[in-house]
Amino acid sequence: MNPTNRRVGKPQLLPDVMDMHAHEEGGGEEGAALPSTGEPAGRGAGESLGGAGSPAAAGGKRAPGPAMRALQAVLGFALVVGVSVSVAWAARHYVTHSPRFAVSEIEVRGAKMRPSEALAEEAGIAKGQNVFSVDLDEARARLGKDPWVREVTLARRLPGTVIIQVAEREAVAIVALGDLYLASHTGEIFKRIEPGDPSDLPIITGITPEAVADDRDGVAQSIRRALDLAGDYEHGPLAQRARLQEIHLARDGSTTLVVGGKSPIQLSLGEPPFRKKLDQAVRVMAELDRRGAKAEAIMLDNDTRPDRVVVRMR
Repeated sequence: MNPTNRRVGKPQLLPDVMDMHAHEEGGGEEGAALPSTGEPAGRGAGESLGGAGSPAAAGGKRAPGPAMRALQAVLGFALVVGVSVSVAWAARHYVTHSPRFAVSEIEVRGAKMRPSEALAEEAGIAKGQNVFSVDLDEARARLGKDPWVREVTLARRLPGTVIIQVAEREAVAIVALGDLYLASHTGEIFKRIEPGDPSDLPIITGITPEAVADDRDGVAQSIRRALDLAGDYEHGPLAQRARLQEIHLARDGSTTLVVGGKSPIQLSLGEPPFRKKLDQAVRVMAELDRRGAKAEAIMLDNDTRPDRVVVRMR
């Protein structure tokens, strides 16, 4: 056989080469060489993305976006707040209008100089008033203006009790300042004396209104010193025979006691300390009793010669 007449078969091409030739022979159609996806022909790109579990496959409902979720949260919060406000308003209306919380008792503790009814009235608290409508701060401020009240606390005890706890000032002396005033053990001049106030107290004289206005603390210190002297006298033997009536404070710092009843005796003590002078007064008065003499004044104010005592007879 002539080698030139031998029929040569079409050469076998590898798959990649065949695909390439198919692309060249297809006239440039881009989809001819794409691998098959297994999807039916003609399905759009959007349809091919939707799987069986997608929102579109579940009936066309789409998940709410961020704005919708925020709106839902705001509406939910507003609903909760609205319900809470309504419940709070209803509760407040109930407790402030229910007869169950009407004031049925006003309990006053610690008051001796002021009647309980007067303190309750002064505080602006009355039975039948709603217990929650009582302004405790205002009541405390009003009672604080009472000169007898040193401290005050108020409290509610449900359903209908208001408690007023007071600590009163104690009057231990009367201070003569033109008018008569009461003074406490701290030396505080706290009120003008009125009917019903204690009057069976030592009287402190010699203090002027001008001194109180200029130096209130200094006056309080002088009153405390006078009260200390009064305490020493009351605990000594002289108090058993001659009651203390007056303590006179002179401007130069000297002190004079007026003791006794219908025939009082002046004890001029000069400046402190006073205890030795009071002991000396006891001895002088005992000697006067032995002699049957009556003294009008006993001067124990010679600080340079403390052993020297001058007696002015009646």
